[in-house]
Amino acid sequence: MIPDKLYDLAFAFKMAKPWKILHPAQFFAVIPSDGKPRFCQVFGGDTGKPSLWLHNTEQSFQAYVRMVHTPKITFYNKIDYLVDQEAYIINFDNKAALAPSELDEVQAYLKKRKLKPSGSGFYPVLRVTTAQHRTWMYRDEADVERTFECLDMVMQIIDLLLDQTVDRGEYLLDLRLHQKDKKLAVPAIRCKDGTLTWEVINVSLGNGPKNYQPRWNDLQVARMKKAKKTGAIWIADHGRLPEALINEGAQMNEYGEAVNAPFFPEMLAVFDEASGELLFMETSSSDKDLYGSITKNLMSTIIELGRPMTIRVRNSSTEALLKGFCTKLGIKLDRREVISELDDFRCDIHAQWMEAQGYTEEEIDRELGIVFDGPEFKNGRRKMGQAHMELLDSIAESILEGPESATDFIKLVVNKGLLMTLPNIIFDNVVDAILLFDISPKLEKQVKEEFRRRYYEDEFYDDFDDGEDEY
Repeated sequence: MIPDKLYDLAFAFKMAKPWKILHPAQFFAVIPSDGKPRFCQVFGGDTGKPSLWLHNTEQSFQAYVRMVHTPKITFYNKIDYLVDQEAYIINFDNKAALAPSELDEVQAYLKKRKLKPSGSGFYPVLRVTTAQHRTWMYRDEADVERTFECLDMVMQIIDLLLDQTVDRGEYLLDLRLHQKDKKLAVPAIRCKDGTLTWEVINVSLGNGPKNYQPRWNDLQVARMKKAKKTGAIWIADHGRLPEALINEGAQMNEYGEAVNAPFFPEMLAVFDEASGELLFMETSSSDKDLYGSITKNLMSTIIELGRPMTIRVRNSSTEALLKGFCTKLGIKLDRREVISELDDFRCDIHAQWMEAQGYTEEEIDRELGIVFDGPEFKNGRRKMGQAHMELLDSIAESILEGPESATDFIKLVVNKGLLMTLPNIIFDNVVDAILLFDISPKLEKQVKEEFRRRYYEDEFYDDFDDGEDEY
């Protein structure tokens, strides 16, 4: 997929060492033959693994600006930036960073050019990322050709900037000098009829991420209006999850890699304010319809439980998601800056993900503490501690209501890969349900395996002794 000429340019970029004179906050732009600006930044001064980012859209550039200009960089800022990225990325890393399909290609190139790997960050890793998707291998010839054209233009700018007689400030936008500016002027080079000319791209800041507003048809609204009105107050929280998912039935190549990039799912959780009960939590099931399963579950919950009097939200994305819905159903939408009941919920979700990614406890505390350890949250966290335990108790008790509820719950957590993450108070009741009810052998086996892993990983004691030695 990647031609030798693109690898040649990538190594030329590395040999030029532009990170010695450029900071990641310094931008310039190139405008190739398709007329779309690419906003360029160089990384690598401290890591020994240099990289060049070619942001393909103004939205991707603005996502970076929003993150670095925010008063505090938090875990959520980083997630928003991660999900909003659209870029071609030329990176140099260790061999382990290459996918199997890339490794064969790179090794063939190195052999052809008689290059011997040496030192950290030797291997070229070329990737592309689009909004809502994880950084992935190149799959489109058009993207490859466009990357080559842009990189060729970038190298001409780098040659200019390396000239010590040149005033680099004329050819760069330094975000460190424009922290309060609402309009930015990015120096750019354009290719037109084989001629390169300089111009300026004007960018107006303040455009946040685009928030989704579902369209509810008349039939859906009519069905939900039949639901009884209640005096309940719900608390809703929408956000993006940092763990990318592969679509069900995704096409795989001969190396076992997904052809299309995994996507970052959206999430909506709704709680009952009075009881603290989690009414539902749903995530995207496909990047073809990010909100389909979410809106379907929301509609089912309304039909089952009735229409609440009020739904409280704390961010613009949740407000946008529910605004039309609340208007059509006569529900008050209450926007608040802080809803302390949601703090531990979000913290738990992201802490579990970070733990699975290999973060240490100290790193998790440091990252999430920025968001959750401020004085304005401490009282809310104490209150939420009691509500959180009550919620766990409620879930645990519901599992033992009967074989149907137990089977449905176990099937849900197994299918979503959540069995290992269940708190002990809930998992213990799952174990009791296996002993009390006639649960399918497949589900029973998975619960047994998790029981042994969790409690008796290094011992022979087996609380599930059924006369067989399956393991």
